[in-house]
Amino acid sequence: MAGLGLLLLGVGAVLRYAVTAEASGVDLDMIGLILMATGAVGFLFGLFDGTFRRYRTERHVSSDGKHVVETTETSGT
Repeated sequence: MAGLGLLLLGVGAVLRYAVTAEASGVDLDMIGLILMATGAVGFLFGLFDGTFRRYRTERHVSSDGKHVVETTETSGT
């Protein structure tokens, strides 16, 4: 999610500050601003989502000691 947010932020900045073309009925500056705001929110959400995610690994060994099974679970809080 954070990567998509950065992509939207970059595309929005290009539309807002680098594109000088004009299209009838379309405000490229406003579209760029909307994409930048959406990208910033998506980036922050992606950072916080990754921060609050917890990983838990369990290791199970058989009674003969030869077989090991590891399971990793991801849970968001």
